[in-house]
Amino acid sequence: MKFVYALVLIVYSAIGLAQSPYGPTNDSLYLGFYRDSIALLERPIILVTPFHPDQYMSEIDRYIAEGTNYTFQHTRGFFRKGLDNAIIIAAKEHNDYVNLHADDASLNHDLDFFYKVIAPSVKPYEPPVIKDDQNFKSRLANYWEKLQSNVEQTDEPGARIERGEVVSVADHRELITKAKVVNPILFDSLTPKYNVDYYISINELNLLNAAANQQAYESDNYDRVIIAHFTVFDSDGNELYSLIKKRYFSSLKNELTEIITDEILPLGYEVIYTLDSYRFLKAGLNPEKWPEEKKSAKITLPDLPPLRKN
Repeated sequence: MKFVYALVLIVYSAIGLAQSPYGPTNDSLYLGFYRDSIALLERPIILVTPFHPDQYMSEIDRYIAEGTNYTFQHTRGFFRKGLDNAIIIAAKEHNDYVNLHADDASLNHDLDFFYKVIAPSVKPYEPPVIKDDQNFKSRLANYWEKLQSNVEQTDEPGARIERGEVVSVADHRELITKAKVVNPILFDSLTPKYNVDYYISINELNLLNAAANQQAYESDNYDRVIIAHFTVFDSDGNELYSLIKKRYFSSLKNELTEIITDEILPLGYEVIYTLDSYRFLKAGLNPEKWPEEKKSAKITLPDLPPLRKN
């Protein structure tokens, strides 16, 4: 019953989000994508797949389950379905969709098929690069890459000689779980069946403690982070990009429904913004961007002029 209640809260929260300017609140570069801009394009069909149950790692489940009858399987299932629904809610305004995580035998069969021919592949996380064969104008490709480049920069790991001294750098690079296609028959089958334009594969979900130091852990209030790993394919099964999106929240927040509505739902929007902005820029639409000083001064911005193709 609590799970149903959480899903209802997600819907109401989505209504509130839909009334805000288009774009994630934590990335000012998205200010150029106003709500009416993406509507200039045709609505694609997105096929969404949830992360495999094995691809879930959490350090906070015991806090969420305290005072409840939740097991590990319960909390994993709630977050799996919660993120899945958040992506669907975010997608529905400007996209059509197929959700393989549904109470339907045929859809469940196709989801099992997807898991059999898609394997997780863990790699060091690098900034995404739009390939030349994806038909982007160079300037717009650079803009999209800048929007998504939230990779923490670290020194190249390994041992080497610098200025006559031996330097050893431990490998602290962030890792991303990507989707590796084992058999392309998947796309030959599902693309015509559902008229799919894009696939969003959620590859892994992490809920981790993220305190800056031991002193922070000893307090009652420290950072936690939700991390979603995902890959987007086109209709032919070509990987367009793989990204990590994060959402930080307080350790004081342990109510399942609050985490889903306050944190998981915005994360679902982040996933969809990556694809909407990708489509927007690939179509050759030129985003408008306002100076940071206006944003920081909280000046009300006028409506943008109609967007046009370059």
